[in-house]
Amino acid sequence: MTRTSRSVSTAPDHNASALSNASALSKAQKTFNSLIGKIGKRRKRLSDWETVTPVFQKRYVDELLPLEKTSAALQIRMVHYLDQAYDSLTKAERRKVALVIVDMAVDLIDEDENEGKALKAIYDKYSPDSYDSEMADEVGEMQSMIEAMLGVDLGNVEDLNTPEDLLQGAEVHLEQAQAQWESENAQRDAQRKKWKKSSRQQAAEACAQEQQAKLNLSIREVYRKLASELHPDRDAGTAVRTRAY
Repeated sequence: MTRTSRSVSTAPDHNASALSNASALSKAQKTFNSLIGKIGKRRKRLSDWETVTPVFQKRYVDELLPLEKTSAALQIRMVHYLDQAYDSLTKAERRKVALVIVDMAVDLIDEDENEGKALKAIYDKYSPDSYDSEMADEVGEMQSMIEAMLGVDLGNVEDLNTPEDLLQGAEVHLEQAQAQWESENAQRDAQRKKWKKSSRQQAAEACAQEQQAKLNLSIREVYRKLASELHPDRDAGTAVRTRAY
């Protein structure tokens, strides 16, 4: 009776353990399934984006670019209209219009090659400093900052007329510096490998010499023992001769 009750009393423990394992497995399985689902969603999102990108690029070229060009053309016309109307305005209005002209023209000078010179002239007319001098100052400041950050010499400021020229020059210097670094690094690696190879060779030669010395010693030892066993009197005679000498 006791044995039966004992076996019955242990049954709930096994059941509880099985339920606990099943619960843990179920939780891990749910976590795994959740992660798989997230990965699947992200893959689909990436695939959708790759599908949309060509469509977006086409719409940008076909729709947005023409709108940007139209907007730039209208702003250029506005600058010309404000310039033409400037003399007919009051003193207070002129101050405000001059600020508007300068602010608009500076962003439009590089938008249209045909209008660039005219817009630059209008800008110089209303700005305290000329466009070229301001651009030179900006390029000089950018050059000093880039040279300080990268530790390179980008050359004369006169050769770098715009921030774009400066960035291109910096890119060229970085590419040259990268190529030089890779070349020097390759040379160092080659020298290091050569040195390591030489060291390995020296170690191998030393090891070979040591093994050869041990081998020679072993051969002499074996020969001596064989001679002693085959000719004991010879070994004794050798000892006598050694003492005699």
